[in-house]
Formats: sequence, structure tokens, C-alpha cells
Amino acid sequence: MKSRFPTLTGALLVGCLTLGLAAPAMAQDDVEPEDGAESEEHSLPTLKRRCHEAIDTRLDDLAKAQARVENVVALTPAHELAIDGIIDATQTGLTVLQNQVEAADEPQAVVRLCATVAPGYRVYLVVLPQTHLTVGADRSQAAVRAGSDVIDQLDEALERADAAGVDITEAQALRDQALVHLDAANAANDGIADAVLAVTPESFNNGAGGPVLDAARGDLRTTHAELQASSADAKAAAAALQDALSAVA
Repeated sequence: MKSRFPTLTGALLVGCLTLGLAAPAMAQDDVEPEDGAESEEHSLPTLKRRCHEAIDTRLDDLAKAQARVENVVALTPAHELAIDGIIDATQTGLTVLQNQVEAADEPQAVVRLCATVAPGYRVYLVVLPQTHLTVGADRSQAAVRAGSDVIDQLDEALERADAAGVDITEAQALRDQALVHLDAANAANDGIADAVLAVTPESFNNGAGGPVLDAARGDLRTTHAELQASSADAKAAAAALQDALSAVA
């Protein structure tokens, strides 16, 4: 006999991606030749080449990050605009610096200029982490919205089953747990993007920006864990409700 109860289907699909990009060997090392050294290693052409390589590496990684951002559907328009602005400004600054390096006619001048590459722009410690963390936060927020939709679908199914006299005790309890974890994910994720986008190379250098980025990484890990827990509970609730429906079919 055909069951008078509909088959319950549905699953909570969530994801949170936090990218990291390691800095190349020169990311934090400034070029500091010995004063008065005349070796080839400390010659003007060699110092320029090394500084150009450090800048070019950063410009290349910034361009790659910008291209990836363009393909992130979950990124909000405001956050995408902010990231583009930060990357554009960093690229412009590094390009100006590169031109100054090329125009320098003394080794000491190249050394002074190249010493500003890392602390002046913080590509690997600020700009790229800002990009990755903002993308991760916006993707997590999209996952929270998807989870909320699944909770709504569960509520509708539970209401219909309850009205038909089905025991929904277990399924309801699992649904409630899923919502608790989803709310925790939403709370942990709240404000991450805006906080990290406010960090600057200057605030990182004075010690204020680093803790903000570290806190954001921790909050994203919490968000991810809570989303996974919510997904598991929602799936278990759907399975429990299906079992209850099958028992009275």
C-alpha cells in the first residue's frame, strides 16, 4: 500500500575555506649589504635585481589574489570593493617603489628603498590574509543562510508529521541542536570581514593589527566547526523523522 506520508529528503551542505599563502624567502628579509662592500653581491645591479625580484613576487601574488576574488560568488559587493581598493593601492605603491629603485644610482639608496618593501606594504602579513579571511567569512555567512533554509524545511516537515500523529520527539531534539550550532556559527562569524579589512600595514607594524587577524582566524575556525556540527545534526534530524514516518506507514 502506498504510504500516506511523503518521503523526507534534504541535507545541509556547508563549507568554509580559509586560504593561506606563505611568503617567499625575501618576504621579511631586507637587503643589507656591508657598508662599503665592493663585491658583486653588493653591487648596484645585483641589489637592484634582488629588490626588483622581491617587488615582482609581491605584485604577481597580488594579481593572482585579485583574480581569485573576482570568481568568489559569496563575496559581498562591499567587501569585494574594499579588497580591490586595498590591492590596487598596494600595487600602485609597489610600482612607484620599483621605479624609484630602478632610478637609484647608489647602492645605499637601493638598500634604503628595498628596506621599505616588507614593512611598508605587508603583502604577506596583512593584504593577502585580509583577502583570504574576508572570502572565508563571506562564504561562511552564505553557509549560515543555507543552513537556515534547511532548518525552515525541517520545521515544515516536522509540523506536518506532528499534525499527522507521528512521534517527532527525536527529530525535533536534533533539529533544535542544529539550530543552536547554526546560531553559534553566525555569532562567531559576525564582524570578521569588517574587522580584518580595517587592518593596515601601519597598524600591523605598531602591534595592533596582528591580534585582529589572529582573532579572525580563530573565529573562522569556530564558525567552521559549528557549521559542521549543525550540518550533522540537521542530517540526523531528517533521518530520524524519516524513520518515524516509515514506522507508521
